[in-house]
Amino acid sequence: MWLGCVDVSKVKLRLSGGLAFAANILSYLTGFIFSILITRRLTEEEFGVWALIGSLINYGLVPFYLVSPWISRDAARGKRVLGPALVLFLSLMPVSLITYFVIASQYAITIRYDPTIIILGIIVLIPYIFLTLGNAIQSGYAPQNLGLAKIIFEISKIILGFCMVIALNMKLVGALITLSIAYFLQASMLMYCSKPLFEKDIGKDLIIKWVKGASVSTVQVITNVIAATDIILMAWIIGHAEIAGYWQAAITASALVFYSSSLMSGLGPRLISGGTQRDLDKAFDFTMMFMIPLLFGFFLLSRDILWVLRPTYSLVWVASCILAVGGVMITLGEFGFTAVYGTDKFDLEDSLSVGHYLKSRVFLLNKLELVLKSAYITCLATMLVATKSLSLGIAELTILIASINLMIAILKSVIGLKLMKKYTSLRLSGGNIAHYLITSTIMAIFVYILRMSIGELPSRAIEAAAYLLPLIISGAVIYGAVLYAINRDFRSFLGEVYSFITRSSMRKII
Repeated sequence: MWLGCVDVSKVKLRLSGGLAFAANILSYLTGFIFSILITRRLTEEEFGVWALIGSLINYGLVPFYLVSPWISRDAARGKRVLGPALVLFLSLMPVSLITYFVIASQYAITIRYDPTIIILGIIVLIPYIFLTLGNAIQSGYAPQNLGLAKIIFEISKIILGFCMVIALNMKLVGALITLSIAYFLQASMLMYCSKPLFEKDIGKDLIIKWVKGASVSTVQVITNVIAATDIILMAWIIGHAEIAGYWQAAITASALVFYSSSLMSGLGPRLISGGTQRDLDKAFDFTMMFMIPLLFGFFLLSRDILWVLRPTYSLVWVASCILAVGGVMITLGEFGFTAVYGTDKFDLEDSLSVGHYLKSRVFLLNKLELVLKSAYITCLATMLVATKSLSLGIAELTILIASINLMIAILKSVIGLKLMKKYTSLRLSGGNIAHYLITSTIMAIFVYILRMSIGELPSRAIEAAAYLLPLIISGAVIYGAVLYAINRDFRSFLGEVYSFITRSSMRKII
C-alpha cells in the first residue's frame, strides 16, 4: 500500500528497527545509570557476583529456549500461538526453577560466596520466564512492541533502583528486587500485546510441532548456555569474582556500539514473510548509519565512560574497545545468518518430522553457532589456565579475553557472509558506508579537540558525567548535520519518516 510517494513497508521496516534502536539506546543510558548505582555501592567482587547471577539465570531458561524460536516463526506468520505457548511455558516452569536452584547453590560453594544471595536470583528468573514468552511471540508478530516494552522496563528500573539501592541501601538484594519487578512490568506489556494471537480452543498441533523442533533447538540452547559460561569460567578458574566485575564493566561500556544491531530487528520477520534484497539493503544501511559513528565515538570516550562507572574500571578501557570492534563484526555476521534463517521455508506446514528440522538451514546455523561458542569457551579456558601461574593483572587478563572474543567474532562474520552467498541471492551492499566513515571521522576530530580541553575528569560520577554529556551531544549534532549535508539518502529518509508520521496522524484524526 502506498501513501502518496511513501513506501509504507520500507518505512515501517526502518521504523521498527529505529524504535528498537531508540529503546536500546535508552536501555544503554538507563542501564548505565543503573550500573552506576550498583558499581558505586558494591565492591568489585559484589559486582562480579551480580554478573554471575545474570549468567546462571540462563541455565534456568534452557527449557524455554528450546521452543522459543519456533513460537517466534509461527507468530511471524500470524498463527494463534499465545494459548499453546502459555500452556507449554507453565508446564516447563517447575523444571526451570529446580534447575536454577541446584546449579546456583552448588556454584556459590565453588566460589565461596553466600549461597542465599545467589539463590535469591530466582526472583529474577520467574518474571524473565514470561518475558521470554512475550519476546518469542512479539519478535515474530510485532517487533516494534519489543522496543516499547523495553522502554517501560528501563524507566521502571531506574525508579525502583533509586528506591531500593540508594534510598533503602539494600545493595545487591535491592538490585535483584528491582530487576524482578521491572521484568514483570515488561513481560506484562508484551503478553498484553500478544492478545490478538490468543484463542480459547488450544489445539495440540502447534505444541507437538514445537516439541519436535525442540530436539533441533537443543543445539542452539547449548550454544546459549556456553555463551553465558565465560563469566562463570573466569571466576571459577581465577578463584574469585573480582575478574567478573571488571569484565562486566567492559561489556557494559561497549554495549553502546553493539546495541545499534537492534536496527536490524525487523529484518528476520520481514524475510520470513517474503522480504527481498531491498529490505536487506535498507536494514544494513540503517544499521551502519548509527553503528559506525558510535564505534568512532566510543574509541574516544571509552576510558571516560568506564571512569564514570567506577574509576578503577577505567583500567580495562582497551578491552572494552576490542569488544566494541567485536560487536561490529558480530553484527556483520548476523546479517548473513539472518538472511539464511529468514529465507528458509522448510516449516511452512504444521505437520513436520524431526528429519525436516535436521535438514533445514536453520539447524545448520544452530550447529555453526555451537561450534563458534565452543571454540570461544575452549580458547578462553585454555588461556586462563595457561596464564594463571603468571599472575597477570586485571587489565592484561581482560585484554586477552577480549582478543579471543574478537577473533571468534571475525570468524563468525566471514562464515555468515559466505553462507549468505551460498544459500541466498541476497548480498550486502556498501551503499553509503563511505559517507558514514567520512562523517564519523569529522565528528571524531571535533570531539577529540573538545575532550582534550577538559583534562582529567572528577572522581565523582555525577560531576564526571556532566563533562561527558556535552561531548556526546556535540558529537551527535555534528554527525547529523554533516551527514544531512552530504548524503541524499539520509535527507530522503528523514522526509519519508516525517511524511509517514504526518499522514498517519491525519488518518487518525479523520
